[in-house]
Amino acid sequence: MPVYKEKNGKAWYVKYSTTDHVTGKTKQILKRGFKKKAEARQWEAENRSSPDMKHTGVTFDEMLEIYLKSIDSSETSSYMKKIWINKHFPLHTQPIQKITRPMLIQWRNDLEETQLATRTKNRGLQYVKAVFDFAEKIYGIPNPAVVVKSYKLKKEDKKEMEVWSPEEFNQFISCIDLFTYKAFYTFLYYTGCRRGEALALCKEDISEDGYVHIHRSIRHYKNGFTPLKTDSSERTIKIDSATFEMIKPLIERADPFVFGCTRSLPITIVDKYFRNGIKASGVKRIRIHDLRHSHATWLINNGINIVAVSKRLGHSTINQTLKTYAHLVDKTNDEMMDFIEQNRTAA
Repeated sequence: MPVYKEKNGKAWYVKYSTTDHVTGKTKQILKRGFKKKAEARQWEAENRSSPDMKHTGVTFDEMLEIYLKSIDSSETSSYMKKIWINKHFPLHTQPIQKITRPMLIQWRNDLEETQLATRTKNRGLQYVKAVFDFAEKIYGIPNPAVVVKSYKLKKEDKKEMEVWSPEEFNQFISCIDLFTYKAFYTFLYYTGCRRGEALALCKEDISEDGYVHIHRSIRHYKNGFTPLKTDSSERTIKIDSATFEMIKPLIERADPFVFGCTRSLPITIVDKYFRNGIKASGVKRIRIHDLRHSHATWLINNGINIVAVSKRLGHSTINQTLKTYAHLVDKTNDEMMDFIEQNRTAA
């Protein structure tokens, strides 16, 4: 019988085991403070038969796991979401139903004071809100995250991407002494590959005539291959002869990785040498991912068809390329109109 009298004989309490229909775990329900046995029995009957999750103890982290499995999130995407939430959402260990609107408002206010970029903050807000939305839609848990609004982008957040011209890149690369790292940065700049894609390259991925098959990546959290984000990201591109000749000594070695040995280059060291090269050369500071943007910008500014650029970058759609490099397309349109105005003949 789940209804018991307190030791002092002055009150009753309810105690029984049930299965959490979110996590599948067995848990114990305990409710004290009933003056009459009938009240305790009534509460037990109502709550045992209740279809909602009023008394579930599932935590935000547990709901996050269920949510990620429900959307078939990739290993990489799931890992990044978990890392962000563990680091920046201190309520993640709390039972999800005990997280209130005021608590979320306070968290959002605290997050605003951090040094994270506005886009990074907003991305994190979306991670958290998606879990609450899922819990409400699937399990009927009230959604307190409706009060969480995205931050407005500040003027500095809207600035155009930073890129290097070939001249700036040459100034930078002249200050990189270690040959493998010099070849690695050169490969990134003149192919537009992502850092992880280049680190994952093995000798068999590069043909004798300079074609590179890009079909996997290496992420920063482990030294192992991971799938590319989309099917369209897998591609085969041609590299220029100068870059090919530069990396040939790396391909001809016995080691499997082009940029590395039995393992790829450590990403922390790749980033460290990149920052050191910027400091030594005096060029403007950019991210290593901006070498990819630099490559695309260089091609588009020199009249290369944007469809060809999109395929070379492995974008899922041409619209993704147009959105990313819209400012360059606008510039090209202006140059096109200048050409028409100067060369149009009168009818």
